[in-house]
Amino acid sequence: MNTCLSGLWDILIEQFYNAIVDNGSDEEIKYKEEMHQLIDEFYAEGKLHKPLHVEKFQQELLKSDSSIQNAARLADKKVNECCLCVACNDCSRRFYEVLQGEKIERPLPLELNNYFSDNSQFYYYLAAYKTVKSYRKINNTLICLKGFSSTTPAIYSATFEDTCTGGGLYLNVEGFGIVIDPGIGFVDSMHKQGIFIEDINAVVVTHNHLDHNADVGTISALQNDINRYYENQENFYKRFFKGIKSKKHSISWWLDESTQEVNKEIIKKSTLLSQCERWIGLSDKVSMTTCETKHMREGKSYGIKWKIKANNKEMIVGYTSDTKFFPEIAEFMEEADIMIFNISDIYEKDVRGRKQKESHLGYDGSLNLLQGKGQKFHLAIASEFCCSNGDYRMRVVRKLSEQVRKEKAINIIPGEVGLKVDLKSEGIYCSHCKQIVSLNEISIVAPEREFGKIRYICKKCQYTAKYWS
Repeated sequence: MNTCLSGLWDILIEQFYNAIVDNGSDEEIKYKEEMHQLIDEFYAEGKLHKPLHVEKFQQELLKSDSSIQNAARLADKKVNECCLCVACNDCSRRFYEVLQGEKIERPLPLELNNYFSDNSQFYYYLAAYKTVKSYRKINNTLICLKGFSSTTPAIYSATFEDTCTGGGLYLNVEGFGIVIDPGIGFVDSMHKQGIFIEDINAVVVTHNHLDHNADVGTISALQNDINRYYENQENFYKRFFKGIKSKKHSISWWLDESTQEVNKEIIKKSTLLSQCERWIGLSDKVSMTTCETKHMREGKSYGIKWKIKANNKEMIVGYTSDTKFFPEIAEFMEEADIMIFNISDIYEKDVRGRKQKESHLGYDGSLNLLQGKGQKFHLAIASEFCCSNGDYRMRVVRKLSEQVRKEKAINIIPGEVGLKVDLKSEGIYCSHCKQIVSLNEISIVAPEREFGKIRYICKKCQYTAKYWS
């Protein structure tokens, strides 16, 4: 039943203002009569039930000794007696406040009238989420959304007029989603992979550099927007139904000290990574521990391990983040089944083993980490490439693999936006057919151009699909 008065106010507004101007004159009586007639026409045309308080307002309008303000005051008292109104208490209060002159409003322009009844942006956002959710596969996966580090994406895109992405990582364990180091372009890549704000339950930031936390503000804004949408929905339905449950999307934030400080205005509650030196539960299926690394000249940075339980299988995923090599980081990663290590750029002295990089693993640090005697990981993902002298990704991973395999069998692959690892089998999703393939059956296909997209292709698709198109 529609008893909303907003439409009625729009057709009465001209007579109301004219009557106020001509207060006490014969013209005021004429405008009051016009208002009475317009009310009848409004309810007749819309085939609406006329509320008791509106009838009271009309009765008072026809009295010569009653002003519009007094008629509105008396009608307002009738609102609570009206059994027709299922939703318009607030609406009627505003309506009569305006007629009593307590609030002054301008008429709503016809051009903007439909705007306020249209669906909001988040209505379509959630509709897209519902559609994608029906066919995507992100449960119990590690998804690489990291392309390049530092300013490489910005420089390349400006120079070659082509897309080059930064980003971060996404870990989903039994539906609990963790964002790791959401750097430049993370949210855009996340959406392209079918991951929405509802899929984020925790955000972990290892240090305060743009390629690791640039999209912290964007994620926080999306969280605020979706909760505002839920709140507006809740307020609307509470008018009609009792017992409406509040819906709110919560995200736990786990930050380094500097990131916490620079984002304290938008993230009111967070936990410092320095407090996670022992295993701390993020959910009933995921726990986390940290190790301070050697990367920052000012501030702190951290490596992370996650202990996860997926389909009764327990495993550990390790992430070095940015750091130079030091023995403790190798010890920290010893029990990892899957490890993501950040290389950054490589230098000649670093590759020759003459001089170790001071704040990143580089080539020599990566080699030392991979060759450690205690490591048991089956899969190592090289990530965060800073290719200042060209795209070295395939070549450097190939050489690392050749040297490491002389001593141990480790699958080392380059990370790329869209790389998806199945946590149950530790297999890789084929970039073309989207099926899970064992590490021994997947081929790493080089990009067609520098800084292009690396692909992970199963044997079947190598011969049957034009995956490069």
